[in-house]
Amino acid sequence: MLEVLYVEKKHFIFLQDLNTYQFIPKNKQIILSKSPIYRTLQKFYYLIYLKFKGVKNTVFGGGTQFSSNSSRYTQLDILFFVILARALGFKIKAESVGIGSFSSKNKILYIALKLFHNISVRDLTSSNKLKSRKIIHTLTSDLVYKLKFNINKVKKPKLTLITATGPVLAMNKSYLKKYLDFLELNLDRKEEIVFVVFQKGEDEFIFDLLKKKFENINMIIPESRDDLEKLYNNSKQVIGMRYHSLILADIFKISFKGFSYDDKVKDLCKKNKMLFTSAL
Repeated sequence: MLEVLYVEKKHFIFLQDLNTYQFIPKNKQIILSKSPIYRTLQKFYYLIYLKFKGVKNTVFGGGTQFSSNSSRYTQLDILFFVILARALGFKIKAESVGIGSFSSKNKILYIALKLFHNISVRDLTSSNKLKSRKIIHTLTSDLVYKLKFNINKVKKPKLTLITATGPVLAMNKSYLKKYLDFLELNLDRKEEIVFVVFQKGEDEFIFDLLKKKFENINMIIPESRDDLEKLYNNSKQVIGMRYHSLILADIFKISFKGFSYDDKVKDLCKKNKMLFTSAL
């Protein structure tokens, strides 16, 4: 997603903690703290700094950026950031984002979104949520669809690729049990299974559970687009939770099955007439 958004030399990118990207110059990567309060102060400082550097736009890109289920502090952090950005004369955009739970009682989130100049969302459910609150927006495809991949599938792809959203499963034992049951039902133990980590440091613990159930399973942590292309060109199906793992399956014309608590996965599966199982 960042590769799509980062297109000009004047662009800067806010990143958190140790996340860095080789295709973006180091002096254009602003690393934010894990500490919420310090992170907020950093963002306010850099907004003023970037204003003097000639930056004119502030873009929220990808992911479920806005949700009533996020902490009150997170929502206030977004609101105050947007207010300051507008006061400094920035044009504020949201590109291909997801909208999580959106309570009618949530005034903070509503006010923040109303202050955006442009909003585009990547799934129909997010669009319907904004429509119900009369927030102007457009419906668009996910940013990953704009990337150009080398699609050169092998004649007989053999891999079954599976993914998991580690933090969600770690916090909810009910979701975890349903996820494991979902895999038991949909995986062929005779197939070569690859557990792909999409978020390093978050998803790996699932592999420890899976290797007790499936002998023919390996774990891969892709480090580049080339790694992803090799995986998907040699995969016959994708099963799992990570939204972009299913987006990539769609791009590479591979059948997929989704499992999630999230509307965006449900909408993607429904659009492509693929199996979806709810974690709820």
